[in-house]
Amino acid sequence: MVVCETIPVAVPVQISDNRNQSVQEKVYGVAFAMNEREKALEDVDLVERSRRGDARAMEAIYERYKRPLFNLAFRFTYNSTVAEDLLQDIFIKVFTHLDDVQNVKTFSGWIYRIGLNTCYSYLRGKKVEAQRSIPLSEIEGKMEEACSDTEEKEIKKPLDEAIQSLPEKLKAIFLLHDVQGFKHEEIAKTLGCSVGTSKSQLFKARMRIRQFLKDKQVL
Repeated sequence: MVVCETIPVAVPVQISDNRNQSVQEKVYGVAFAMNEREKALEDVDLVERSRRGDARAMEAIYERYKRPLFNLAFRFTYNSTVAEDLLQDIFIKVFTHLDDVQNVKTFSGWIYRIGLNTCYSYLRGKKVEAQRSIPLSEIEGKMEEACSDTEEKEIKKPLDEAIQSLPEKLKAIFLLHDVQGFKHEEIAKTLGCSVGTSKSQLFKARMRIRQFLKDKQVL
């Protein structure tokens, strides 16, 4: 059984405004897009080699996706031991069904869909309710809006509780977009919904989080 360490992150609760995007941000955006394309190409190579039984390629896939998938499972279960078990289940399904990947270029979305479905299945089967709050410092993801250390400490627990309180679908989209860094087009393909639905659900998730924090007098 593999234990994955998580990476600190601050999760945004406000909607980003890109209308005044700086030249630097645009350059970084292009660089990010190029990195995503490179990652997709690497995924294609790894999947094709794994299908041929290349153990090193399978290990590379595992190393590439174990942390974000562990963190995803962690956020749904709030139990590191369960998340570790789910991680193993996810990769068993991944390597068992590699031949089912129709478009290797969308492998990233495919593997996250397996991760989400595995979490959903566990929660429905066990009827688990999260009982404790997990610090945001244990979640891997991206940072869209920074806040001071003091502000982060004050908001950490209630923000985590706000995310925990979200309905299943809203939580999935929020985690995929604001924590894992997926674009709406990718989320739509992963969850089998429209881009518009992804955007509206993210908006609802953020508004619920904001309202939760206001009720707790954090905002």
